[in-house]
Amino acid sequence: MPKVAASRKSKLESYVKEFGNDILSTDGMVLLCKICEKEVCVDKKFQVVQHVKGVLHKSLAEKKKRSSSSSLVQLTTLNRASGKLSQFNMDLCDAFVSAGIPLWKLENEKLQNFLRNHARQEVPSSSTLRKGYLRSIYEDKPEYIRSRVAGKYIWISIDESTDAVGRFIAQTIVGTLDTSESERFLLHAECLDKTNSSTISQAFMNSLSLLWPTGVEHQRVLLFVTDGAAYMKKAGSALKVIFPKMLHITCAAHAAHRIAEEIRSNFPDVDRLISNGKKIFLKSASRVTIYHEQAPGIPLPPQPVLTRWGTWLNAANFYAEHFERFAEVVHALDANEAASIRDAQNLLKKASVRENLAYIRAHFGFLPRAIETLEAQSAPLVDSLGIFDAMIEDLKKAPGDVGRCIRDKSEASVARNGGLNTLRKIASVLQGDHSADGVPGFGLI
Repeated sequence: MPKVAASRKSKLESYVKEFGNDILSTDGMVLLCKICEKEVCVDKKFQVVQHVKGVLHKSLAEKKKRSSSSSLVQLTTLNRASGKLSQFNMDLCDAFVSAGIPLWKLENEKLQNFLRNHARQEVPSSSTLRKGYLRSIYEDKPEYIRSRVAGKYIWISIDESTDAVGRFIAQTIVGTLDTSESERFLLHAECLDKTNSSTISQAFMNSLSLLWPTGVEHQRVLLFVTDGAAYMKKAGSALKVIFPKMLHITCAAHAAHRIAEEIRSNFPDVDRLISNGKKIFLKSASRVTIYHEQAPGIPLPPQPVLTRWGTWLNAANFYAEHFERFAEVVHALDANEAASIRDAQNLLKKASVRENLAYIRAHFGFLPRAIETLEAQSAPLVDSLGIFDAMIEDLKKAPGDVGRCIRDKSEASVARNGGLNTLRKIASVLQGDHSADGVPGFGLI
């Protein structure tokens, strides 16, 4: 048999790797489509792409997917009906899923031995749980949620984010509106083609259809909570037409985070100092050692993450409090060792940086704590509104041009939250200071 050219073989293998070995396969000479069961022309890459994106290929792939899913459902249903599902396997799968532990962790030999020795049960493979038990557990969860919210008024919240492969995922949480502690549940997760008011509205309706399969109980949906994105607000306005008792509000903690981002944008030098301070000691054991020797008892500089609300301001508070000791350590380092050290040393020489840090700490240092309090679960409405209103008033007191900018941002955040005034009226009623007149749906609670 003649030797196959290495370049052709590697090219075919690269196609398999790019499009997936569940779609393509190769023996080094030809490229085979597993879905269509035919050879694919590989003279040019666009021919492979054209085949994979072709109507016939997509149709066969969808048909195969439906067939596989149907077989799995039938097998699970048959096993459950015949009593062949192991209760231990069911409980084990439920425990892993509830704790957020990936099922593939069951392949760990130490874990398998532990379960065999102490549970006295044969440990199933992750594949067995995924194929035979996971769907049953999923199907039981909506029924459990229905039993917990039955006969109660609910609030619903939708948030959109991207997953590890860049897909838009909308996740829906529902909770009960009780005088006692509210229960909350992750009800639905859905992949969106794109994020706009239409797809969010559809995800909202899909979630409630799952909760109430015999018919959505429109009168029981009283509160819709989202972030302050424009498409979320547009979705809320559209949904209020068919949910007349529903109040749409935007998250107060999210509004506080937006204000914190505005603060950061007004202090570029402080932002650069915090960024370089993080880089200097990140993954450098020798510099960490020097830091602990020269600044004993002082923790390492915080490593803020912009998507974690309030962490940048926490870092600014740290640098304001420990400015002198931090500067001593950084100036003792070799500026030629890293660009981050050189940049930090130059920034620390600026008098304006220290002045700005003092200003941030004096006028905005309370904001991270306020965000943390607003994020607390089961906080009473009256308390949360009091914290938010006090936060806005304190932000308005900041002097100077920056203070004016933050004041405008704070007022705009409040103005955009259309349901906030209604919540204030409800809070007044709960405190016995106001009548319920003009509060939509309040008499139903």
